[in-house]
Amino acid sequence: MNRNAILAIVVIAVIGVAGFGVFLMIQTVDNPNEVAIVFATGGLGDKSFNDGVFDGATLAHTTHNINFTYSEPTAISDYETMLRGYASHAGLTQPYDLIIGVGFDQADAIMAVATDFPDQEFAIIDMFIDPGNYTNVASVLFSEHEGSALVGAIAGLVTETGHIGFLGGMDIDLIRKFAAGFVWGANYTYNNYTDPGAAITHSEQYVGSWGDIALGKTLTSGMYTAGADIVFAAAGASGLGAYDAAKEDNVTSSNPLWVIGVDSPQMYLGCANTSAPVAPTVGLTTMLKKVDVATFDLMFDTFNGTYTSGLKFYGLFNDGHGYEINTDLYTLPAGVVPIVEMIKTGIINGTFVIPNDVWWA
Repeated sequence: MNRNAILAIVVIAVIGVAGFGVFLMIQTVDNPNEVAIVFATGGLGDKSFNDGVFDGATLAHTTHNINFTYSEPTAISDYETMLRGYASHAGLTQPYDLIIGVGFDQADAIMAVATDFPDQEFAIIDMFIDPGNYTNVASVLFSEHEGSALVGAIAGLVTETGHIGFLGGMDIDLIRKFAAGFVWGANYTYNNYTDPGAAITHSEQYVGSWGDIALGKTLTSGMYTAGADIVFAAAGASGLGAYDAAKEDNVTSSNPLWVIGVDSPQMYLGCANTSAPVAPTVGLTTMLKKVDVATFDLMFDTFNGTYTSGLKFYGLFNDGHGYEINTDLYTLPAGVVPIVEMIKTGIINGTFVIPNDVWWA
């Protein structure tokens, strides 16, 4: 089921004498892990959401010796089976201190299993589960529209065509939050700084999958052809195709074409050699959704005895979001960062209220 296989039940066959026959003695063993994680479909290696969670768990292990095991489902139908397997902890004397489900689409599976195992603690990253009805579940929630407004602001200051693009993994409420903030931020800075009084235009495309790199590339290339020079890809592994499109299309483009990444630092993905990245890059910045921080916090609180279920919020106010700056690969034009920081402060203090869904006609 996973790379850190659960220790097997020890089965000892004892051969009886004088007609007593054969019987089996089942022996359980200690649980070597405090935490179990069920990743989102798409698996590790997405350079984005799953990898961010894994990085946070790895940091908790290396800094506090908190052991964890994990599973990589290939379909939504795998979720409940994997969660239930961890909750039952067959062959292990102790339950897991915490079972973490990664992704909004694990909600139904977690609610089903949490109901059947009321003494087991669960957490879900990126989805709301009613804490009144599920007192053994923690919901980790992010303000994606606010973080996206910051990278949108960068796009509005850098664009040369006045047209931007958004590549979403799925056309769902969560991903529309990314689009809403991105277009708001780009429109604000374009209208107020780049071309005062003008409105930026934009394209949107949704892959319909978190793991279709080829389609992500095709859709991004289409937006470049339509005039976009910056595409924000919030599409999981499908977003890797956006970098492929930018690298190829820049060869014949009359103006620079950029990608804005998501979740984990991705500017290096825009380099010719991603294993040893050096400038130039087609990665303009990345909207950082710090699932690594959230995962570390969950595991550390469990280890420290301070874990509680219920709602846990991450936003600009507690460094749950940010934007990537990597001057080794690309330096933003002078004046960009101060404007973005002004907007960030305004969001935190309530001066700017960012829409969390599609707000344009």
